[in-house]
Amino acid sequence: MKKFLSVIAAVAAFTLSAFGFSACKSGNDGNENEAVKLVSVDAAQVGTQSGIDYFVVAEPAASAKVNAVEGLEFAGNLQTLYGGENGYPQAVVVAKSSLVESDGAFLSAFTQKLKNANAWLSDSATTPQRIVDAVQAHASEGMQTTLNAKTLTKQVIQNCSIDFTDAKDCKEEITSFMQKLNAVQDFGTPQNGFFAETYNTQSSQTDNIKVVMPDGATAVGLAEIMSTDVDFGKTVNYEVVNSNAVQGFVTGANPRADICVLPLNMAVKLLGGGQNYKLLGTLTHGNLYIVSKSGVKLTSANMSELRGKTVGVIMLAAVPGLTFKVILNEYGIVYSEQ
Repeated sequence: MKKFLSVIAAVAAFTLSAFGFSACKSGNDGNENEAVKLVSVDAAQVGTQSGIDYFVVAEPAASAKVNAVEGLEFAGNLQTLYGGENGYPQAVVVAKSSLVESDGAFLSAFTQKLKNANAWLSDSATTPQRIVDAVQAHASEGMQTTLNAKTLTKQVIQNCSIDFTDAKDCKEEITSFMQKLNAVQDFGTPQNGFFAETYNTQSSQTDNIKVVMPDGATAVGLAEIMSTDVDFGKTVNYEVVNSNAVQGFVTGANPRADICVLPLNMAVKLLGGGQNYKLLGTLTHGNLYIVSKSGVKLTSANMSELRGKTVGVIMLAAVPGLTFKVILNEYGIVYSEQ
């Protein structure tokens, strides 16, 4: 079970280890004794490691840990704590600029299917096994998806915050979130040309389109398309890969992915100029949760409860840690890393 939870945590959020993150403290003034102490943990330590008051974990690993560890409960929702109706933009979909410029008809049909994903996932006729089977059928050769039909409940799916939003409708929130994220670590600023706010109406003879996504919550977001191998009248190949391999599909002289799902900060860091790829929209709006045995539920009204506490974060140097630091900054809470 520990090995399974460790693997599921590794892909529940996108790995950004390629962008090293040095220990730092929030720029907010405050008593050092009141600083939140952030430590890096793995899945096996969540709920079991002594001396840690709270843990930040992504779905679906968060629910798996709560179900497996006695006394461990959900204590906070980072999407709600961040504020706003839709949480924060986390995973985004990008497409080659050449595809955006030549085949707007295909992209319009493709993104419309993504917009329908949440309704399909919520339908009682869509079983967890069907979702897992669809993802596994498109996994890279030799890869075993970390999704588990026994734990992939409708509530877990809802916690993954899958809700595709077009680039024109999420441009402002992406720009705002990147400003806050850059205060923690500089990933750059997305340029106007990065956002595919409109498509042309033409349909080219483009064929053999490759769509790549990481395993985990984002693959769930494309499960409907993969379950029936929707090809939109073309040859479309879907591939689910390990999260730490996804950036290799959009880099280099001849990137292999025509369409790719990436964490927002990686997309901006690698592609934010808009020359090679453009952003089609946001796929997920945050899937990070705080779990604890303390019995205290964290809300916007009592975030001061964290002062002086130790928080273990799975993937502290990647999306979970970066996002949690953004939220601590929003509440004026000083943090340090051990």
